[in-house]
Amino acid sequence: MTTSGTYLEGGGTVDKYELSKKPVGMTISSSGLVEWTPSTQLDIDNSPYTITITLTTASGYVLTQTYYLTVTGSYVCGNVLSIWSGDQRSSTDSSKLLGNVTAYTDNASDNCGPNNNLDCTAENNYQFHVPVASSENLNIGPETSAEDGIMFFYNQYDNTSYTYLFWMFGKGGAAFSNPNYNDVDFDIFIANNESPDDVEVSDETGETSRESQTSSSPYSSTYTGRYHYSSGKSDGAVIGPFSGSSYRIFIDLGGTSTINSNPLSLGNLDSFMYWSKDNSSFALGAVDNFTIGYSTSIECSN
Repeated sequence: MTTSGTYLEGGGTVDKYELSKKPVGMTISSSGLVEWTPSTQLDIDNSPYTITITLTTASGYVLTQTYYLTVTGSYVCGNVLSIWSGDQRSSTDSSKLLGNVTAYTDNASDNCGPNNNLDCTAENNYQFHVPVASSENLNIGPETSAEDGIMFFYNQYDNTSYTYLFWMFGKGGAAFSNPNYNDVDFDIFIANNESPDDVEVSDETGETSRESQTSSSPYSSTYTGRYHYSSGKSDGAVIGPFSGSSYRIFIDLGGTSTINSNPLSLGNLDSFMYWSKDNSSFALGAVDNFTIGYSTSIECSN
């Protein structure tokens, strides 16, 4: 709030600011700074709001001003993850922030599996065996692509403290350009995970391997992903669960592996596409390594 006028002339000052009408959670500071972040669906549904600010001057005058506030947009709940370029496992360089994504969630039951009668666990959500053999068959998640690798996070609605990382390349029934086979090779390094993560899904044995893990929480792990798939098919995996508020996932896509000295590459893929629950996405382009870390959680029950 900025103040001026007759009541403040001659050196008069504001003694106190108050919000006499406001949405839940809105505050005003002693200097007149009004702050509020809508954080539930109700904050959108209950809009517009009448906001009345009252100030009292040092000389005893009481003044009011009324505003009307409309909240627009859509509410997207779930775990929010930040993505940075480079290795940000031990410290964070804020200038390297690439963006944020929200984990996909499931608010139903018995809607996965070949007969749509199973809960959408990480494995049932990936469902690599039916209906298109040797390909992913996602129930909840983004559209797959023959040209781009895709990554996203997922957690069951009734298990929101555990988050799983999905990745996949190729698309069942969709051809990609030559060479007919593509090879994707990368390494993954986990730090500060409160859960003992492991390979949840790998649609071909041996392609995704947990190479190491510390014996107690917080867990640190390393993985190798080595994929070879044909045109019209797909490859990929799921690792997790991830829990806590400080876990970091470093993904190394280029150069030489520090685990086994293999070359790392996306092959003929154009990029990794990162997807969010609201179906927004961004491409990592030429970034050859990046870090994902927990940011915050937005309540789903409201």
